Amino acid sequence: MREAPLQEGALQIMSTTPATPPQYLPLSLAEAKLHCRVDGSEDDALFTGVYIPAATQMCQQMLGRSIMAQAWKRSAEYFEPAIRLLWPAVLSVTSVVYVDVDGATQTLDPSAYVLSGDTLTPVDVWPEVRPGPGAVVVTYQAGFATGNEAAQQAAVPAAIKSWLLLTVGTMYAHRESIQAGVSIASIQGQFVDRLLDPYRVY
Repeated sequence: MREAPLQEGALQIMSTTPATPPQYLPLSLAEAKLHCRVDGSEDDALFTGVYIPAATQMCQQMLGRSIMAQAWKRSAEYFEPAIRLLWPAVLSVTSVVYVDVDGATQTLDPSAYVLSGDTLTPVDVWPEVRPGPGAVVVTYQAGFATGNEAAQQAAVPAAIKSWLLLTVGTMYAHRESIQAGVSIASIQGQFVDRLLDPYRVY
């Protein structure tokens, strides 16, 4: 995507793409089934393979935020003075890789940069690069928390979990309509989306 002009006066082409998907879902199968009042196991695969993942993806897109721990790669043509990392909250920076002026790929020492919130800045100055697509690649982890499945699920705010449960419940209750092409947005009340407002990234 294209972002604001930098000091050089040119538009820099940047992109943020998934590097490693989340290992866990924000809702357990038991939570989803309890909410939907389902006792049998015949629909378990639908809950874990369709409804919960689909609701999670929809929620993440609406928020502009990572829910469960996952890795992202941010590519740019050269270093910005301050690098804003998308899909917060940023948990850690895995690596900063760049192409130096001689065309060699280098990995920047972690002591050379500082992560403050979702912004990466140099301790002194960024090294010179050979500008071009992918000349600077920052790989980082983002989400509400790291850890095992229980720890990550516990870190998801209650309002987001409530939205996910309501959405999964809507999918399950109207599964025939959804299969026929009816959108979730047209079924689920708009007031439900207000649960997400405090966590949206603008």
